[in-house]
Amino acid sequence: MPQSKSVFRVAELKKLRIFILKLIIYLTLFLLNTFSDSFIEWVSGKPGLSNIISALLFLLGANILISLARMITARIYIRKQSEENLHPNFLLGITWISNILNSIVIISALIMAFGLRPVEFLTSLTIVAAALAIISKEYITNAINGLIIMFTDQFSLGDTIKINDQKGIIKDITLMNTVLKRDDGLTMMIPNNLMLGTHVINYRFTDRKDVEFSFEVPVEFKMGLKEIKEKIEPKLLKRLESKEISKFIVGLNGVYREKIAFKLIVGIAPERESEIREEFDEILLELLYEKQGKLL
Repeated sequence: MPQSKSVFRVAELKKLRIFILKLIIYLTLFLLNTFSDSFIEWVSGKPGLSNIISALLFLLGANILISLARMITARIYIRKQSEENLHPNFLLGITWISNILNSIVIISALIMAFGLRPVEFLTSLTIVAAALAIISKEYITNAINGLIIMFTDQFSLGDTIKINDQKGIIKDITLMNTVLKRDDGLTMMIPNNLMLGTHVINYRFTDRKDVEFSFEVPVEFKMGLKEIKEKIEPKLLKRLESKEISKFIVGLNGVYREKIAFKLIVGIAPERESEIREEFDEILLELLYEKQGKLL
């Protein structure tokens, strides 16, 4: 679901303020550590503090470069995209990449704070790293698939999708899961491997979707499929003629001792769903009240 450019610009403005604050802290610490003799002397008199200062400068410097690259990329993307084609996936993707890079920087800075060299330390752990990669293979493929989802237009935040028997709106995409809010209000976490490895219907790419209405009536109403269709269809004549409704099917959903369950399947444009749902609810209530009045 496309979102306004102004929403993204506000978010980028907040990130710019944080970036400026980090830049000021970095420059202050860098100047003190380079040109202030009293500060240098104070640091040299504290065992281990020099390593911590170096690690902090490395952390802030690398983080500033990553943030700068992310902001420039985001600004270019927002400027080039029209309102209709602007989707948050791309911005979500570059944010996650910057988070991954920042995580690597944080680990390297911690190693430097203990007086070790990150490259040599990580090289000594190559065997352990290889073992961890094998163990966490599923997590790695999930993360890669998450990035693929973010940088392609297959799925976007706000899209209504159906995967297997689950249907809902995409609320978030992380490296591990796609967060789906179902029609009943429950939230599901779907692994990204499943999102790209199974059949998924994205209603954003369809101009028609089938909407099902279910209702039950007491057996004594003696309502038939033909009667229901003849009662409802004239009320939908204008929408059927204008092709707003492309399909109208009446069927049974179940027959029980004291009640009969019916279902109506209607083909409509996704953007008109809420409007037509409301109209159908009114039509069904009117039909049931009319039938009940005749029995009394």
